[in-house]
This record gives sequence, structure tokens and C-alpha cells, in this order.
Amino acid sequence: MQGYRVYYGTASGDYWQVRGAGIEAGRSTSFTISNLQVGTTYYIAVTAYDRSGNESAYSGEVSGTAR
Repeated sequence: MQGYRVYYGTASGDYWQVRGAGIEAGRSTSFTISNLQVGTTYYIAVTAYDRSGNESAYSGEVSGTAR
């Protein structure tokens, strides 16, 4: 495993980042998404990718409201 990519959006399963272009999180298991709109609910999923660029399926999705 080379690293993780974070995907998020305001509708379940509909992420703003194109598949393969999620936010790079490196190998960290903790990540903060900045500049979210307060009061808006976001849906977030993560993928893992290897050195060859192969990317896993999306993780289970979580949601939360920015504050």
C-alpha cells in the first residue's frame, strides 16, 4: 500500500473529486478536510492505492456536519 485518497461531497456516493484524483492523505490514518461550509453535511470515503496506481474500492462512507 502506497497511500490513501480522501473523497467527499454533499450527496451520498457523489464525491466532488474524480476517481483517482482524491485528496492525497499519504499513509496517515487521520486527516482533516479544511474550508468546509459550516452547517453543511458532507459524505466522505477513502481509497487505498499501491505503487502502480491501482486504487481500491471506496471504503464505507461516513457523514458529518461541518461546525
